[in-house]
Amino acid sequence: MILMRFLLFVVVMWANVLLVSGQELDPQQVRIAIEQGKQFLKNRQKLDGKWDEMSGDERCGATALVILALISCGEPRNSEVVQRGMKFLRAFPAEKAGRNYSLALQTMAFCVVDPVKDKLLIRMNVALLEKNQVRQKGNPHDGGWDYSPGSLRTDLSNSQFAILALYEAERVGVKVSHDTWFHAYRYWSDTQNDGTPSTGSWGYVPASSGKGSTDQRGSMTCAGLASLIITSGVLEKGSAVVVGERIICFQKQNKPAADKLRLGFKWIADHFSVSKNPGIEGTYLYYYLYALERVGRMTNQRFIGKHDWYREGTDKLINLQDKVDGSWREGVLIDSQTAMALLFLSKGRRPVLLAKMQYGDDDSWNLHPNDANNLTFHVERRWSMDLTWQVVDIQRASVDDLLQSPVLYFSGNTSPLPSTDRDSRLLARKLRSYLDQGGFIFADAQSNDKTFDTGFRELMRRVLPEPEFQLSLLDRSHPIWSADKIIEPEQIRPIEGINFGCRTSVVYIPPVRGKSGEIERPSISCLLELAKIFQRDGVYPVVVQRQVDAGVGIGLNILAYATNRELRTKDQMSKDLDKKETQELPRGHIFAAVLDHGGGAGVAPRAVPNLLNWSEANIGFPVEAKAELVGATNKKFFDYPIYFMHGRSKFSFTKEERDNLKKYLLSGGLLFVNSICSTKAFTDSFQTEMKEIFNDKQLLPIQSDDLLFKNDFGGYAIKTLELRVPERAPNKPMTTQKRSVEPELYGIKVNDRWAVIFSPNDISCALESAGTLECRGYTRDAALKLSVNVLLYALEK
Repeated sequence: MILMRFLLFVVVMWANVLLVSGQELDPQQVRIAIEQGKQFLKNRQKLDGKWDEMSGDERCGATALVILALISCGEPRNSEVVQRGMKFLRAFPAEKAGRNYSLALQTMAFCVVDPVKDKLLIRMNVALLEKNQVRQKGNPHDGGWDYSPGSLRTDLSNSQFAILALYEAERVGVKVSHDTWFHAYRYWSDTQNDGTPSTGSWGYVPASSGKGSTDQRGSMTCAGLASLIITSGVLEKGSAVVVGERIICFQKQNKPAADKLRLGFKWIADHFSVSKNPGIEGTYLYYYLYALERVGRMTNQRFIGKHDWYREGTDKLINLQDKVDGSWREGVLIDSQTAMALLFLSKGRRPVLLAKMQYGDDDSWNLHPNDANNLTFHVERRWSMDLTWQVVDIQRASVDDLLQSPVLYFSGNTSPLPSTDRDSRLLARKLRSYLDQGGFIFADAQSNDKTFDTGFRELMRRVLPEPEFQLSLLDRSHPIWSADKIIEPEQIRPIEGINFGCRTSVVYIPPVRGKSGEIERPSISCLLELAKIFQRDGVYPVVVQRQVDAGVGIGLNILAYATNRELRTKDQMSKDLDKKETQELPRGHIFAAVLDHGGGAGVAPRAVPNLLNWSEANIGFPVEAKAELVGATNKKFFDYPIYFMHGRSKFSFTKEERDNLKKYLLSGGLLFVNSICSTKAFTDSFQTEMKEIFNDKQLLPIQSDDLLFKNDFGGYAIKTLELRVPERAPNKPMTTQKRSVEPELYGIKVNDRWAVIFSPNDISCALESAGTLECRGYTRDAALKLSVNVLLYALEK
């Protein structure tokens, strides 16, 4: 996908209205609809691999469309159904595929399934598509495509599929000529309607006058928008340029497509529908929704006007799905309609990598509009994932909106701090809540203005006012330098961070200037702007390319560190573990607390509340989700039946604290302890304190047949758990291995029940988030299972 400065500016203006959110989708319902649709299509495949609802060479196009839908919905590329289909497609060389619909869809399938194996076939198809483009000066059809090669007439439907195919080909490294893109751009620019009431729309066929189209349609307007985004994006220079061996950042570009895009978006917003194809109601609904999804995805916008387009479209599709066979039907082309419906629904399967923060009253937040898009492309290619990213208005977004993205990305050359004190307080509170729930903030200052630097630092002071949470330089041993790529020593730059929770949760790249004030290094966003998906200006000089590679590498490292390369779709977020039946438990709520001490008791503030919330929602466990931090000398200390304790540094109790803790444990209390990131200093201190309290009594291994690992109390039968083990080799990126291990717990019994339960492996950081790259400990699912069993044991015993 390509997202340029002019497009973002247009979309921001278009979406600058009151946003109306509807009821949240049920991810399970969407998942079931997708699986039923997939199964319907798989059942319809013929023995030779094709889908044959069409005749002749059109079977090639129908087969390719179904394969694209299946892959988009998570079908493995090496599955039998996909491989049979690809074998059928490969039997249709470019000349045999014939019509441009089939040729374009076949090309897209080659690019998506196995572009390395099919590179020659992709090149042959691209050459034929370029040859089939109408080139005739003065002809209103110049730059477009028709059904059949050799025609001098075109339609916008064939033309959009040709554009999509050429775009996918460029993404996998097959170049398309500048002339092809230029004529296509002019075709889409000229065929947009300009006259009330159709201003901004596109129709099916170019008007004979050479300006506009013969009608107005929602499907073709979406096709026009997507095609204009692609063609203008390929041809533009970008907002960072290279002159000799110099990099020049934040260049303002003249964007002739901006007005046309703005008018097109306005027409779609004004005529928005998910129940009909605007302009030609009653026909081509699924074709329109497929095109609508493409526009929403390419612009990375959740809203079209006031409409949450994906939610509304998904609601409609779920209601329209045949509840017996899982298909979607409109006319006789059932396979194609079902495939298009699935291509829409599958948008929700793409994990969000990051959200770029829109702030302020102009586009200063977006000086390099391709930075996030280019970085996402490089992450997709390196991690072999299909991802997406979003633009989010930080003032309008709720905390729940922000939590849809694992990383919030701030960039620009003006202060991100709102102009009023009230708005600043609200923003700080919102970002603090986001961080409390496991979020991550990445900020990058431009080198030409100190305003962003000053404003971001002040914003972080308001978000994290505690004295221990301050921006400080990250040393060379931090995983940020090696999480995904090793950064060359000469490309190292100052990077600051704030350690919050179980990790560095805020990473900030300040401006880098020489001693006399001149710019010493381009910003990371500037370098990402140059890391183009389509490099059409030749190879950069070596000195420039090394800087660009380092910029991409730093971006990859930050995202790998922030996400652990474990990005989840919305439906995966909804099911950490299978929901269990509610247990018959005593009435009333039980309160739990976190034991305060000097070894980092507040390191993972969301860990215990996350556990208690999950336990109440999924197994009906009546625990109060507020987990207070309570010291052993607090007058409320004996009010709680269970204490959680975690830490990551050396500590010691006072005599009074030891005495109170011993009295609490001998009286029936339970202490559940884990070492944050398996830290030796905390483990050693805890073992020492237990010896002091229990007169040299040792923590004993809890055997695998203990009640703690059984489901006798309604929990989980645990034989093995998944453990995350970080590995770092010299001059290689840091990795995390997952190993299946027997649970490792130690304890001290009082009156034949466990009073102290200790895990030397991390549990709390896993409960707070998905786990951090450098943190040894259990996975989140494993930590939940183990913790739930301890909770149930505490209640029953």
